[in-house]
Amino acid sequence: MIVAMLFMPMFAGNAVAADEPAGRTAEAPPVPAKPHIALLLPLKSSTFGRAADMVRQGFMAGVAVEPGKLPVKIYGSGSEISDIVTTYQQATQAGARYVVGPLTRDGVSGLIADGTITVPTLALNQPEQAVELPKQMAVFTLAADHEARQIARMAFGEGRQRATIIASDNALALRIQQAFSEEWSAQGGTLTLPLKYTNNLHAEIRSALAAHPPEVLFLALNSRDARLLRPYLSKELPTYATSQIHAGGHVQKYHDLNGIQFVDMPWLLQSDHLAVISYPRPAPAPGSEMERLYALGIDAWRLIQHFQSKSMDKAFKLDGVTGNLAFDASSHQIQREALSAHFSNGEAQLLAPPP
Repeated sequence: MIVAMLFMPMFAGNAVAADEPAGRTAEAPPVPAKPHIALLLPLKSSTFGRAADMVRQGFMAGVAVEPGKLPVKIYGSGSEISDIVTTYQQATQAGARYVVGPLTRDGVSGLIADGTITVPTLALNQPEQAVELPKQMAVFTLAADHEARQIARMAFGEGRQRATIIASDNALALRIQQAFSEEWSAQGGTLTLPLKYTNNLHAEIRSALAAHPPEVLFLALNSRDARLLRPYLSKELPTYATSQIHAGGHVQKYHDLNGIQFVDMPWLLQSDHLAVISYPRPAPAPGSEMERLYALGIDAWRLIQHFQSKSMDKAFKLDGVTGNLAFDASSHQIQREALSAHFSNGEAQLLAPPP
């Protein structure tokens, strides 16, 4: 992993100018800032470094396939907010005309709070709290809570009213649960009390569902936990999940999850998608979570190209490798619509879109 270094002003500390009084040192002229696109990622973070590098690989794959007018420089930071803010400022001082990043929620929130967003910036995550985004910032994210909202609209649109959620007891699952609940209620549906998932409560969950049968079951679970629970669930009950349930790959089979509907990106579901076939796959195959971040990098490059030509006050759409993307110029959010799929005969298969 090679991180591009910043241009720093150089000083001739011991040089004496011929036309200046003896004893004074002359400062050499600063190296001119060169216009470029800055890719700001926590490459130096022990926690997020591998994820950041996958985004970098995807972004640079996009650059290789469709080079832009401006060169790209990579700025590696740690995960601390102060380091991210400082690195952003260094990038703009060095001539960045556009910035892609930060990657973490904390980083995006810290950059907004600092108030120094001076060039068009495509953040790769959403801030921790709902805030009005700066005029020069847009947000593009793979957040699973957005997928949960899409699932709620899809399931409610099939004419069902009563839903039950089964969720793990962790921060991500609870955020997914909350997003589905809010969207389901906004659509006009009703919710039973959510069921908490743990490894030793499978029979209890089955009994609770039998006592208060829903019309829709939503799983805020990963693939492993869904596999363990599935034998205790009715195969006749319409069951939905986010992309968490899809571990990707061609080796793993999903016979035990047959019938469950979910959403995921074209990069993992539609190998013949026009955009997907345009880009190389990372090698060796890094696993589904890292593949998604690689795809995020590809679409981030494509989006920043659009912002160069269309600015941040005009809506546009993009058929991306992460889904159908639409820029909302009023909220500055990139809305992502993932593909609908289900497990059938042990395979993830696309569902035909509704007429």
